Amino acid sequence: MFGYVLPDCSKLSVRDFSLYRAIYCGICLATKHEYGNLPRMTVNYDITTFAALATEAEAPALQFGMCRCIGDVRRKPYVKDCEFMRRMAGINILLCYYKALDDVLDSGKKSSLPLRVLKKPYMKAKAAYPEADGIIARGYEKLRALEAANCTSTDRASDCFAGLLSELFAVTSLGGRDEYYSEQMRKLCYNVGKFVYLADALDDVEEDHAAKRYNPVLAAYAGFDGDRAAYFAAHSAELRFTVNSTVNRAIECSNGMTFTQADGLLRNIIYDGLRAKADELFASRAKLPPPKVRVAKSVAKDFSKQMKAERARRKKGQ
Repeated sequence: MFGYVLPDCSKLSVRDFSLYRAIYCGICLATKHEYGNLPRMTVNYDITTFAALATEAEAPALQFGMCRCIGDVRRKPYVKDCEFMRRMAGINILLCYYKALDDVLDSGKKSSLPLRVLKKPYMKAKAAYPEADGIIARGYEKLRALEAANCTSTDRASDCFAGLLSELFAVTSLGGRDEYYSEQMRKLCYNVGKFVYLADALDDVEEDHAAKRYNPVLAAYAGFDGDRAAYFAAHSAELRFTVNSTVNRAIECSNGMTFTQADGLLRNIIYDGLRAKADELFASRAKLPPPKVRVAKSVAKDFSKQMKAERARRKKGQ
């Protein structure tokens, strides 16, 4: 269910990419320090967006450094270990554990490798953030009840995860903020969470149909025969309205807010990234491959030229 809320790379600046990667790498390293190496594989783009939003709500005093890792030996910026990053890592462990548990329950199996790997880290994160754990547990409990009843309303089904994310953000990152800001941010997180749930459902229609698992889209719109493109075309108006209205509401929430910590990055994700991912899902003829966030080559090339010119100017001035 994770990996759908990310920037539109065609419009991503080098500055915003560096911040995004620094947050991602910071969560990864905080996960290593708190929970070990294997759980680092759970770090994803959606928790990175969650953390970027949290930097706006909290304005934590973050420090940046340069690092290398086994996944990428190049030196790159990262947010140094701090209470904020450890909390983001803990929230991610909780979310990924419940996702793994939900997958096991859907499959009818007793366990899975992700669930076993996350068991010990989950217990540690639960002890550190019991309120967050309770919110996620209750959200998934409501969702499973709707799945058992084969709920045919995409709005009702998506409300569980959307409400979960909104409440989770409120208790972990909105302490001390004024009422208007808190309400707008909660609504924004709600619609981002709803988008994640709907995007995951659209992406998994073939897998869920083959495995006879509950999928809110399949429950709401019958007639899937294995042809993804034909199915999306047949229900294009309804599906696009549901997804696009969710994106529009997220944009409306952000319109009334001032971002100071990660303005360019968050505007890219909310105004462009969500819409781009929706278009990609509707155009795809198969489940989407794992996403990658990178700067467009033309943007990277222009930035490199600017840096070379700046270094030459400074050298000449000396």
